[in-house]
Amino acid sequence: MIKPLLVSGFICLCAMSARAQAPVTNLESETFKQHLRSQYLQNDTAQAVINLYSKRQAGGASWILGSALTALRIVTASGRQTDVGGGYVMQEEAPSPAAALMVMPFVAYGVGKLLHYSNGNLEKIVTAYGAGQPLPRNVRRKLKPRFFDQPIIQYKPVEVKPAN
Repeated sequence: MIKPLLVSGFICLCAMSARAQAPVTNLESETFKQHLRSQYLQNDTAQAVINLYSKRQAGGASWILGSALTALRIVTASGRQTDVGGGYVMQEEAPSPAAALMVMPFVAYGVGKLLHYSNGNLEKIVTAYGAGQPLPRNVRRKLKPRFFDQPIIQYKPVEVKPAN
């Protein structure tokens, strides 16, 4: 039991250090949101809508990732042998790969969140709001004070020089 934990911890540590070494700044969704944030820099409601959509997109991705990891765990689970005593051994069967299909509703929920809170929908709502139209009722209802509390930061690109 301790060996898989150590191996997975080592893999996570390596992945985190690799992530820290190679900054990913050219992701399409990040540059898109940075562009929207700079376009509506003085509008706190537009910033809150961008924050809302960012959180919901991350939530959709986490549902998909969690479901994929759960399905992987179900598929790779192996049968166990338990010594009952008296020379008897009880063997439990491993779950079938079809059992991994039980996580499909959770994957569908994550995909639904990603589609509903896509960058295209975000752009439509923020552009319409910037043109003077009121926010749709469902967006107004989802805007909580925590989305307004995040500081508005003007993004400035920084030149990165590789180390020699």
